[in-house]
Amino acid sequence: MAKMKIYLDAQDQVWKVRRIDDSHNHPLAATMFNHLLPSHRSLSESNKAQVDSLKKFGIATLKIMAYMAGQSGGYGMLQFTKRDLYNYVHIQRLSQINDGDAAATISYLEGKANADIMSVARYTKPLEGRLGSLFWADGQMMADYKLFGDVVAFDATYRSNKYKKPLVVFSGSNHNKQTAIFGFALLEDEEKKPSVVVTDGDKAMRAAIDDVLPSARHRLCGWHLEKNCVMQVKEPDFRKVFKKEMYANLDVLVFEDHWTTTVQSLGLMNNSWVKSTYELRHSWATTYLQGTFCTGYRTTSRCEGINAFVKGFLKSTNSLLELVHSLDRVVKVIAITRLQPSSIRRITRPC
Repeated sequence: MAKMKIYLDAQDQVWKVRRIDDSHNHPLAATMFNHLLPSHRSLSESNKAQVDSLKKFGIATLKIMAYMAGQSGGYGMLQFTKRDLYNYVHIQRLSQINDGDAAATISYLEGKANADIMSVARYTKPLEGRLGSLFWADGQMMADYKLFGDVVAFDATYRSNKYKKPLVVFSGSNHNKQTAIFGFALLEDEEKKPSVVVTDGDKAMRAAIDDVLPSARHRLCGWHLEKNCVMQVKEPDFRKVFKKEMYANLDVLVFEDHWTTTVQSLGLMNNSWVKSTYELRHSWATTYLQGTFCTGYRTTSRCEGINAFVKGFLKSTNSLLELVHSLDRVVKVIAITRLQPSSIRRITRPC
């Protein structure tokens, strides 16, 4: 620090220096540390533009810092610190939601709906004007739902935003057995009732489906059934038979006779899991599901895979607007992936 004497000029109304002692009571900063001084630190306009572009694609701030340091020849060559970068990103986030996160999100979705007449954005505000539930789908999602929405898989087991609201991804399969996203929701009900719902057998989920979708056929997940069979039945021969009974297209009489013979011969008549699973056979045996259109869904693994993929684009600290932007990127990636097989077929199809 330097010692100085200053005064307020009454006429000019400005502070002026009367005397200064430029000798310092500490060593001056070395030239190599000049970039760390507040007076020397700043993000240039080109830096800001680059940061904005990278954030748009969901790149983490810390990774942006490392990337820009690599471009500049090392962290010591940057004209800003990590705190400067985080402060800038935070200010940019706030600037996008000046009127509130929910209002900014609704405005964005309604803007998309105005540009695409098939897009849908619905929400509720049950308490003091706060956002309750939110559902949105773009035109392509709505078109896919009308074509392939007979079977709907969904999951809401993780949190994807700072408000702890569960995100529901409605998905299915198209004619090429590729993933089709039908919409996203934060605690929103869909109006059209699917004819089949595939779940892992959770009792609460089953009760909810019976209540909300009474006309839907409930199919139990084959993968979960096989896993439970391994844990509950130690007889390996039964596991082989059970898998065949689950997936083979057998006549009802053949199925019943085969099941009874197997259970009796292996001494499993009193096994509680075997008995309870048999009582639910209409929800897992192909024999009893004949005529039920399932588009190849036998397990929830596809749904779980979709949600794992989606989760890779999200963070628990996301604002609602950031969440929606991230899901826009998810939809674009899936759309590009869906184009590849049909494009290859067109190119390689013989004349």
